[in-house]
Amino acid sequence: MTSKARPVFVGALAMALGLGVAIMVSFWLGSLRAGWKEIRWQSLGSPAQAARVLQADLDRETKANPNIPGQLLYVHVPSLGLDRTFASGPDLRTDDDVRVASNTKPFVAAMALQLVEAGKLELYGPIDLGLSPKVKSMMLQNGYQTDTLTLSQLLNHTSGVPDYMSVPVFRALALGPTAYGLSPHWTAETEIWFALTFGQKGQVGESFRYSDTNYLIVADMIKQATGAPTIGAAARKMLNWKKLGADETYWEAMEPEPAGTRRIVQYRGAIKDSDLDVSFDQYGGGGLVMSMDDLGRATRAVVRGDVFANPVATRSLMHIPGPDGSAGGYAHGLQPVMLHGETCWGHGGFWGTSAFHCPRLDVTVARSTGQTNAFPSSGDGVSPLSTLILAAQAAEREVAKATKD
Repeated sequence: MTSKARPVFVGALAMALGLGVAIMVSFWLGSLRAGWKEIRWQSLGSPAQAARVLQADLDRETKANPNIPGQLLYVHVPSLGLDRTFASGPDLRTDDDVRVASNTKPFVAAMALQLVEAGKLELYGPIDLGLSPKVKSMMLQNGYQTDTLTLSQLLNHTSGVPDYMSVPVFRALALGPTAYGLSPHWTAETEIWFALTFGQKGQVGESFRYSDTNYLIVADMIKQATGAPTIGAAARKMLNWKKLGADETYWEAMEPEPAGTRRIVQYRGAIKDSDLDVSFDQYGGGGLVMSMDDLGRATRAVVRGDVFANPVATRSLMHIPGPDGSAGGYAHGLQPVMLHGETCWGHGGFWGTSAFHCPRLDVTVARSTGQTNAFPSSGDGVSPLSTLILAAQAAEREVAKATKD
C-alpha cells in the first residue's frame, strides 16, 4: 500500500468501524425496555359498568408495563353504549395523535381498490402500465416481470418483492445513526431501489412475505393514476378524512399538522423514535398520523366498505385472502383475527398500534402503546377486543331473550 493510499484506507476503516459501533448501539438500545407484560382483562358486566371497567383494566396494564409512555384506546360498541377514547399514562390526552406506521396500509389498499372500481387500475391485471417510468425501469433492470406481476400480489404480499428494511445495508444506514439521535432522510425511490437491487427475490404469487416495498410501489401507482404530487395529497382527496370522522388525520411530512393537535412520544426500546425523521417509514407502508378515534372510525369505514362506490362488491374484494395459508389470511391490506366465533378485520403498526373492526357485532377497537414489540402473544393487542366481543355477545343474548319472553 502506498503512503498516499494509507490515510484514505485508514479513514475508510475508521468510518466503517464507527458505523458498525453505531449499528450495534442502536440495535441494543432498540431492544431495551421493549417487552410486554400481559394482564387478564375483566368481564365488563353491565353496559353501565363497561367504561369504568375498561379504564381500570387499561390503567392496570399501563402500570404493569413501565416501558411504555402510556396507552390510548378507542372503543365503539353500540350495544354497550360505548363510543369513546380512553387514555392511561402521564400527561396523555384522549385526542393525542400517534404515528400509526403499518396501520396506514389498509387505507393505501382502499385507495387502490377505489381506482380499480373507477377502471384506472386492474386488481388482477399486470402492473406494467400503472407504474411511473422510474419505478418500472428499476423493476425491469432487476428482473421483475411487470407484465405479469399484479396489484393483488402487491397488496397481499405475494409479489416476491423484498422488504427494503430486510436489506442489511439499508437497515444499517437507516437505523445505525439513531443511536446518536441522527436520522438520514430517504426517498421512496431510494428505498425501492435498495429492495430491488440488494434484496432477495421471493416466489411470485405463492409465498407470503410481508414487505413495505409492496406498498411503496402501490403508492407510486396511485400517484400515477391520480396525478397527485404525493400519496398524502391523494389520500386526503380520495378518502375524505373529515367525512370518515377522522378530522385530525394527516400524512406526516407531506401535510401540515392540524391546528390544536399534538403527537405523543413513541419509542423503539430506549430510542425516542418520535424525534427521528420518519422517511424510513413514510411513503405508503406507513406515514399517517392519527388519533385513536380517527384510526378506529376510519378502519371501520374501510372494513364496512363505506369508502367505496360499490360497498358490497369492493369490500368483498378487499377481504379475499392471499394464496399462502401460513399468512393468517392476510388479504388486500387487511388481516383477519378470529375471536370467540367472530371475524374481525384490521391491521397492526410498528410502534404498538392496532385497529380492528368486527362487522357482525359492530365492534371497533383502536389502540396505541407508544412502544415497539408490544403484544408478544398475538401481535395485535387483542385483550380489550376479546373482552368487548364477549360483552357484546352477552348483550346480544340478553336482547334475544327479552324479545323471546
